[in-house]
Amino acid sequence: MQNSADNTDVIATDQTFTECIAEGSHFEGAILTRVTFTRCDMYWASFFMTYLIDVTFNDCDLRGADFKAATMRGCRFLNCDVGTDAIGGQTEFGDTDLSTVQFVNCRGR
Repeated sequence: MQNSADNTDVIATDQTFTECIAEGSHFEGAILTRVTFTRCDMYWASFFMTYLIDVTFNDCDLRGADFKAATMRGCRFLNCDVGTDAIGGQTEFGDTDLSTVQFVNCRGR
């Protein structure tokens, strides 16, 4: 996976990404397992229908990101901004089971 706008159908396992600029990137249909994003700019990124298993977002900007219909198991959002974007939109989690997801010290949640 690279700093690319199109990361659809990517499969990433046991990876760490630090200080990436992935603003507006598309991860639709990707499978991310034991992946860590640290200090990444993921403003308006789309994780629509993505599989996220044991994924950690640490100190990331996720304002306006789309997690609708994603499958999330054991994921963690630590010190992330999941609040309102510049045009008043929210980070979306509609139709996503968040029962095994942790939000710790996140702004906007």
